Amino acid sequence: MTRQIIEHCRRDIEAAMLQIEAARAILVASRWLLERWRHAEEISARLHLRAYDEARASGFIPIEDEQPPRRRRLRASH
Repeated sequence: MTRQIIEHCRRDIEAAMLQIEAARAILVASRWLLERWRHAEEISARLHLRAYDEARASGFIPIEDEQPPRRRRLRASH
């Protein structure tokens, strides 16, 4: 019985090692995508700051509400 349990554990460990290797391969293959996202994020941040600085220089900075205003419904008159 003990031998069966040990063999089962070894198979589980080997399967887990295969999954880890597959995950590593995916990470290595997708590293270029991560770098591309970081670059795009940096550009976006710079553009946002530039737009904010331009708005501040004009003396007007719009403040957006977190939630859009609720629309009132007109009730039908009876």
